[in-house]
Amino acid sequence: MQLLDIKRMAHSILENQNIESSFIEYKKSANFKDKILKTACAFANNYMNNEIGLLFVGIEEVDDKDTGEKAIPKRPIEGIKEARLEGIENEIKSLLSNIHPKINYHIITDQIDGEHYIVVAVESGSNGPFQTSEKAEKDKDIRLKAGRYVRVGRDSRLPNPTEEFELLKKFANFSFSSNLNDTATIDDLSYEYMKEYLIQTGAKKDIREMSKLDMAKSMGLVSESEYGGYRAKNFAVLMFSETPDKFISNAHVEIIREIDGTDKMESKKFDGPVWIQAKQVSKYFEDNIMASYTIREADKIEHKIIYNYPLTAFEELATNAILHKEYNTPEYVGIYIYKDRISFVNHNRPLPPVTIEALNKDRSFDRRQYLNKELKEMFFSLNLIESYGSGIRRAKDALSENGSPELKFYPDNEEDNYTNAVIGINAEFLKKFNGSTTQETTQETTQEIKIEKSVSNRIIELMMMEPNITAKQIAEYLNVSFDGVRYHIKKLRADGKIKREGSTKSGKWIAMK
Repeated sequence: MQLLDIKRMAHSILENQNIESSFIEYKKSANFKDKILKTACAFANNYMNNEIGLLFVGIEEVDDKDTGEKAIPKRPIEGIKEARLEGIENEIKSLLSNIHPKINYHIITDQIDGEHYIVVAVESGSNGPFQTSEKAEKDKDIRLKAGRYVRVGRDSRLPNPTEEFELLKKFANFSFSSNLNDTATIDDLSYEYMKEYLIQTGAKKDIREMSKLDMAKSMGLVSESEYGGYRAKNFAVLMFSETPDKFISNAHVEIIREIDGTDKMESKKFDGPVWIQAKQVSKYFEDNIMASYTIREADKIEHKIIYNYPLTAFEELATNAILHKEYNTPEYVGIYIYKDRISFVNHNRPLPPVTIEALNKDRSFDRRQYLNKELKEMFFSLNLIESYGSGIRRAKDALSENGSPELKFYPDNEEDNYTNAVIGINAEFLKKFNGSTTQETTQETTQEIKIEKSVSNRIIELMMMEPNITAKQIAEYLNVSFDGVRYHIKKLRADGKIKREGSTKSGKWIAMK
């Protein structure tokens, strides 16, 4: 960032009285040497992947008793006497020399409320991880324990083992999905799956008709080995090997389902290419788990549909688990289906700046980082994800529209290295059917309640009865959102279950046998 831009940004933060965060820290004076040093080190390590870290000196933090907000800048500011600015700048420079390797920072002075303040703007570097020195630990004016500090939320601290490991990987530019697989060669990639992917993503005909080797090279799936021949990259194995977990341990999904009326669980394994896994897992849910009932009241045209779990929420969370799995860990994606909830488990946490706390609190993640960047691009091309960082929002919206409990993420601590997304069954559905997906009944209040087929199947039936039906008409008839109908139609077309003949206005739908 340009110095003028940083200065404007810092001034705006004070004007708006922004609270302390993963990239903002306030200090009343330069006397807090240990806190300034560890925060500058943490900003340089940039664990939360921010653009820049801003450490304000001469700004006291206070809590707002009216709003409950903590660590906001006190106004008017405490400030620094003009005569002391140069001396404090030199003190800060000397203090920051205790960070190794040398960090990239700027010291900027500015005014607000008629008082001077200093901003230490720390930019992330690629030569870390950065750590404070033992010299600073022994200095009686500093006394900061030597180590690699990280910034998580408003806290600058030494990392836990998981954070330490992620920090080392970050500066090593480690990317498992981009690396060559230990054993897989081009022969272990399916030519048919590669061609099918290119067809589904609308690739040009000349690419689809290439030889297997030329196709793999053009898609960046392989590299020539120093020992001769072409080795496959890990993401290529995940996308185009018929059995990825033959080469990458536990690169599959297991649905573990509670058997009604027993204390036993049954398991089903999905072990093809990961994009096929995502589709098969969703189809299994749609065919075997998802159920709904319709309430129709006498003398009323309107009706209400209640789902045990909305399809959109399941699809988004299952696909999210597959996409964000850390495939160099020997654990599979587990989806556990109980009487009253579904749990999606990955044995790794999301990459910062996304945290478990943020997943519970926020709806979208514009700066989301991806462990498997190639998979992200390919899933997007296959319409398995609609836009980056928006899947959680769609899952939360679908649950809200269905009257389901809120989506919850675990664990609620900083130590355990897993992510567990839990969706609860619709309470009304559970009350009426006690978990069964086959019961039919009629209420004494003249409400007829019956199990319905999946939205996708009902769309197909409507198209078979009325080929000229519009998406808007389908939405009105099924009492679901227009966007939801468009999503299902898009998926049905991608799966080859329906097709469109003719123009948008005068064409008709064809249901494929």
